Amino acid sequence: MSNKVVELYGGAITTVVPAGFLDASSLREVPDTQEVYVNSRRDADKFKDGLATNESIIVDLLETVDKADVREAWKFHVDDLTELNGTSQWETLQEDTVQQGTKLTGLVMEVANKWGKQDLAQTVVIGVALIRLPQFDTDAVISINVPLTEEEASQARNNEVPPRCRAVYKFLQEMVDKFVVVDASLFA
Repeated sequence: MSNKVVELYGGAITTVVPAGFLDASSLREVPDTQEVYVNSRRDADKFKDGLATNESIIVDLLETVDKADVREAWKFHVDDLTELNGTSQWETLQEDTVQQGTKLTGLVMEVANKWGKQDLAQTVVIGVALIRLPQFDTDAVISINVPLTEEEASQARNNEVPPRCRAVYKFLQEMVDKFVVVDASLFA
């Protein structure tokens, strides 16, 4: 994959994003707790990482949720994400503990109501990673939103993970692996 190292939160954290993704703060205001990257690729662009042109990445630093088990904390954050998308129902397609007790990644599928409108509902897969930073009382949540085509949605409904979603999941795991707190004063 052709990923690039990026500095988040003024350089206090580093990780990677795919080539062709743009820092959304150059386009619009982004909350202080978030870093947002949008896919700026065009159909004519040639990338071999399995991604398309409509994914987005959000890194969010949140107060640690009161869940001792990393899986329960991950589920809490997924519930929060899907609620923001206007739904309370989601299905886990894949899940892996990356580091016992502190890191978990997963793919979930939901039918999101775009702009809260049911007539604009779309099947979306979200790659969600939770990185617990107990020394800072912080949960770092990385989410990669993947609006599915009808063919991909059909595959996902049949418990097949579409190839693009597998590529996103592989990338999500790399983001977690390369996630480094460089400057702890961010949390002071």
